[in-house]
Amino acid sequence: MSSRPDHSDDGQTASDHDSRPRSICNRPKTTGQFLHDYSPDDPTLDDFTRRLCTMNVYRVFFDYTTVLQQDMKEPSSAFDKYPELNRYADIRCIDQTRVKVPCPGATHDYIHANYVDGFREPNKFILTQAPMQKTVEQFWHMIWKEKATIICGLTVIDGVKCPRYIPVSPGTKLTFGQFTITHAGTRHVRDTYDATVLFLSKENEPARKVLHIAFYCWPDKGTPTRPTEILHLLEDINYNRKLLTDQAIKAKWLGENENSPIVVHCLAGVGRSGALAALDICARKLDETFAKSHGAMVDVRDTVTRLRTQREMAIQKPEQYLFVHLAVVEYALRQRYYNNVAVVDISQFTANH
Repeated sequence: MSSRPDHSDDGQTASDHDSRPRSICNRPKTTGQFLHDYSPDDPTLDDFTRRLCTMNVYRVFFDYTTVLQQDMKEPSSAFDKYPELNRYADIRCIDQTRVKVPCPGATHDYIHANYVDGFREPNKFILTQAPMQKTVEQFWHMIWKEKATIICGLTVIDGVKCPRYIPVSPGTKLTFGQFTITHAGTRHVRDTYDATVLFLSKENEPARKVLHIAFYCWPDKGTPTRPTEILHLLEDINYNRKLLTDQAIKAKWLGENENSPIVVHCLAGVGRSGALAALDICARKLDETFAKSHGAMVDVRDTVTRLRTQREMAIQKPEQYLFVHLAVVEYALRQRYYNNVAVVDISQFTANH
């Protein structure tokens, strides 16, 4: 466990073969093979910031409504067929990008989870609702099948709203069906999250190392007090993902070219989870484009619009939409991506946010 470097759809059972979607109908126009990419016509970081600085909280909230107007109602037949497996009746799981995981003792493969692309990286994330008591075994089956090495929980595992799906103290174990999870130690990081090393085993197969991050500074109602906390979290997630992926490849349970998605959940798996994914996409786009001739590029509105084609209702509240904007600005400042920091004046938000 490491922190940052110093600093079927009909409901039929799916096999464990990779059936991950690579495209989706009605996506916003793309310039190539990736949902999240850049083109010469994209707004520069300075353009994005100037526009943001001319707005106030209410105008950003109105801008969020224009994103909602772009939503297209994709089919969700599996979600409709298995209402008992959904936390919320109004937060759908669309068929096109849903993760298919065989359900123990049943003939369906439905779990409320969707693949979500990162910046120039298909299926970097799986956004899912928090496990329910009846879906915990299937949740761990998803972790196993998808060969995930990182789980990020953005809600409190209190045993009430969210069941205790990981063991709570070193050396203890929990078993759900054919899966056993062993607690190998927890590290408390920056007073914002607990990072727990787990070993996940399936019957007689070799155990796999998984890092569970329980971030507890993002309230169900509201946003973190400072974007810095989330930026550090994302940096830690990406760093540890690379580390654990390399270890998994050496252990030969992950292939050289196989994807290991980051599994993210809050309660519903759309609001906080969607904001985290959107911020990562924007940050990676800034990283990629900064050294190009046109300079750093970012477009939060377009990113969120595209994200919602894969995970419906991602970024559920206007406050979360505003938070992503402010976090993008802070990230760009931290990375020194601005040609001229004089363009940055977000005092109208910091007084109200």
